[in-house]
Amino acid sequence: MQHHDGVHLRMMRTSRGMSLAALATSAGLSKSEISKLENGVRPFRPDHVIRLAKIFGVGPTEMLSPASPLRTMLSENKADTELPLYEGRDLARDGVDAKSAGTIPRAPQMRSIAGAYAVTVHDLSNAPAIGIGATLLVNPNAPANVGDLVINRLNFSPIAFYLRQDDEGVIYGMTLSRRRVELSIEDVEKLHKVAGIWFPH
Repeated sequence: MQHHDGVHLRMMRTSRGMSLAALATSAGLSKSEISKLENGVRPFRPDHVIRLAKIFGVGPTEMLSPASPLRTMLSENKADTELPLYEGRDLARDGVDAKSAGTIPRAPQMRSIAGAYAVTVHDLSNAPAIGIGATLLVNPNAPANVGDLVINRLNFSPIAFYLRQDDEGVIYGMTLSRRRVELSIEDVEKLHKVAGIWFPH
């Protein structure tokens, strides 16, 4: 018997302990329609796949059986599955002209973030207390708030710092070596928020 997309959907639903009714409600589809998809009576449309993938927190192709004809249509391109990786020392030296040193797999929390990138830290004198070799996962679209670890897109030296606020309400950066980095309100808007840290094994 062919392992069609519906069989794959049923396996994903049951492995999560979800009823037909619960999945139908979450997907905005009828219970009957979900049943028909699972039994192969109704073929999957691309919008079904995308809607169901969001519910299960997976990429569209993970919703499909290996032989599904929808795979080529919905396959993720490299930008959807990988992040460009920059070396912190290259950014400190070359700034916005720095070239990507390669890519790393895109973490689930970074999957839908346009323009996301990663920075590897090799120099503790130029980084906060995160450890040599750590990789920072950067969301350039999220606003930076007090307490956040940020990438210094102003001059990349230091490469990263934490946002702090003093008793007078002035926002500034603070490095590992307790060096204060003076910032204007306009500067804060140019900083990129670190959304996660990956530590090598």
